[in-house]
Amino acid sequence: MTVRRFYDACAAFYDDDYQALGRSEDVALYVELARRAGGPVLEMGCGSGRVLLPTARAGVEVSGVDASPRMLERLRRRLDEEPEAVSRRVRLAEGDLTAPDVAALGEGRFALVTAPFRVIQHLVGRDEQRAWLAAVARLLAPGGELVFDVFQPQFDEVADGPAGSVDVEREEPGGRRVRRVVWVSHHPEVQTFDLRFEWLVERPDGASRSTRKAETTVRWFTRYELENLLELAGFEVLEVWGGFDRRPHGPGAEEIVIRARRATPAAPAGAREA
Repeated sequence: MTVRRFYDACAAFYDDDYQALGRSEDVALYVELARRAGGPVLEMGCGSGRVLLPTARAGVEVSGVDASPRMLERLRRRLDEEPEAVSRRVRLAEGDLTAPDVAALGEGRFALVTAPFRVIQHLVGRDEQRAWLAAVARLLAPGGELVFDVFQPQFDEVADGPAGSVDVEREEPGGRRVRRVVWVSHHPEVQTFDLRFEWLVERPDGASRSTRKAETTVRWFTRYELENLLELAGFEVLEVWGGFDRRPHGPGAEEIVIRARRATPAAPAGAREA
């Protein structure tokens, strides 16, 4: 299943699932960075607007790109409910992280490019990762920054065999019950795992139950692997945090959050000031 198909399958459940999980700890950091950059901001993998909408509400011009038409459709419906002052700050485009429409988005335009909520972990191959960074480099304005996050791998979990668990259990208005079962199968030799979501939807009377599924493969990264990847692509790493509260990355880190910018070319050897 491609990334597009995976998120198309997730779209109907996505907002309610992550609201039930309370997934919001990263939003304040990305909004603060957007405010500091002053805009325009590009969010890669904007989905249904979990981070993009608070950014626009904060008064920042923001563009979003996403591979899933259904996620973008949900975002457009949410924008229709926003005040005009918010919605007019937003531009949306459908596209892949590795090949966004640079001409349409604006080459060299963005003061900040972000990739929240581990979206780059869908870039399994090295060619995809390099293509993504090349696109980011073209989109950034001079002095612009890139900020993204991935999870800090927990190696005891990587060593475990295939496992499934219920990670979301919620009740919708009207009494419909939804449970999301997550199945994970690790492949540590190539730093990936297969991820499958399975939704069990039960009517209030319990008489019927339907199942929907979405599958994808996700790559996990280490901190210094990412730093090397960025430096080889012409970026310099400015900060690495272990959480969205900007704690230093180190023992106990749950996230790897990286802030980087395009490296300034070194002056030729022997060059003198005029």
